[in-house]
Parts: sequence; structure tokens; C-alpha cells
Amino acid sequence: MYPRICNFSATALIVICALPAIAEAHISYTNRDFGSFGSTGGSVTISNQTVSSNFGWADGLDADFGDSHRLRAFRFTLTEATSITFTAEANPTATLTSVGGLLPGFSIFSGLAHLTPLQPDHDFAAATQAYLASLPGVTKEGAFRSMNDWKVTNDSGDPLSVFTYMGSAFDADLDGRASGSFTLGPGDYSIFIGGVNYVDQIDALIYPTYGLKATLSVATAPVPEPETYAMLLAGLGLVGFAVRRRTVR
Repeated sequence: MYPRICNFSATALIVICALPAIAEAHISYTNRDFGSFGSTGGSVTISNQTVSSNFGWADGLDADFGDSHRLRAFRFTLTEATSITFTAEANPTATLTSVGGLLPGFSIFSGLAHLTPLQPDHDFAAATQAYLASLPGVTKEGAFRSMNDWKVTNDSGDPLSVFTYMGSAFDADLDGRASGSFTLGPGDYSIFIGGVNYVDQIDALIYPTYGLKATLSVATAPVPEPETYAMLLAGLGLVGFAVRRRTVR
């Protein structure tokens, strides 16, 4: 939902114009790459990050989608089937201009946005807008979807980047923290973090910068070896034999 246009006094307008503008970044993973994880697992925390609203994740739940500019994208790579735990937290000391109070939500997607040297993806690229216009239903505010697959591309019109929804978590108890555990296969993943305060967008002309930090903890989910399967089948066979003997008696 876009904010409604309201009337303000000249004094209010002067105050608004005097405030610093919030940069609108396209989808980027700069300083937000957790790296690659394999059999050894690991844990990485990325702090000193920001998100430019407290409603971006929630806005991606409705029929007109949401604007990905209101979230921050992180990435990681898994080299094998793995169990991960991801935590997003409000971090009021992230920057000198950040404010406290972020109520975080995040979604994990298989897939990445276009990377350098290609141009970055964003909701208002002509090719993205053409794709969104082809979808049924109401006019879309952006491309982002919190709990569904979604697509976006760049100003060069490169093939659409596809984000396949894998899971999500949000700050249900309003303590500034969202955490969830997921089992994922090998591949490249994106995590989008935003705010869950949907009503925060109403009549908002200024979007404060909210500080956040994120932690990715990885522990491998081992796949049973062939001999393990053999032992399991042998055990099941013995159980079946014992049951049959008891039935005959």
C-alpha cells in the first residue's frame, strides 16, 4: 500500500524537507553475503545493516505485493543438504541515524538476484513492470512476495530472476527478534528481511532507517550411508519375523 497524500502546513513541509532523504537501493548483497557452508557448518553474524521501513515484509503478504526497496537482501550458499537457523534482530545502534523498534520478519528463497557485472534488479525496471502487469488481479505495488515465489529483473531486461519460497519467520511476540530453523538442499539462497508493522505505512511521508543484524547458523544434516540403510532394513526384517512367530504361536 502506498501512503495517502495529506495536506500539511508550511512549517511541517519545511521540517520534512530539512530531513535527510533515505536512499532507495536496488537488490544487492553488498556486505550481506554470509558465504558458503558445507560439512563443517558454522555461524556468521552480520551487523550494522539497515532497512528503510518497518512494514516492508508485511506489505508483501497482500494481493498487490510489496516493494523490495523496503527490505534488505542477504545471501548464502550450501554445498550439501543442511539444517540452518536464521535470526533477524532489531539493532538500534547499527548507524548514528538508525532508530530502534524494528519488528523483523524474513523469508528465505532459493535463487539470487542478478549480480555484477549485470545491472541490479528492482521493482520498477521496465521489464519487471511489464511482468507484473501481465499478472491477474489488482495493480501491483512491487514485485516482492513474503510467502510465495516471485520474480524481478533489471533495467537491461535480462531474464527474470526467480525467487522460490522456502520458508519464513516473523516477530510474533513483538520483541524485536525473528528466528526459524529450516532444512535446505545444496544451492544459492537469498534472505529478505523487513518490518512486520503493516499499519506503519499509513500516512507515512518519512521512512526512518531501522538498524538490524542477522545471524546464520549452519549444522549439516547428514544423509545416511548405504550401509546404514542396509542395517535399518535388516532390523525391520527381524521385527517382522518376530511378529510373525508370535502370531503363529
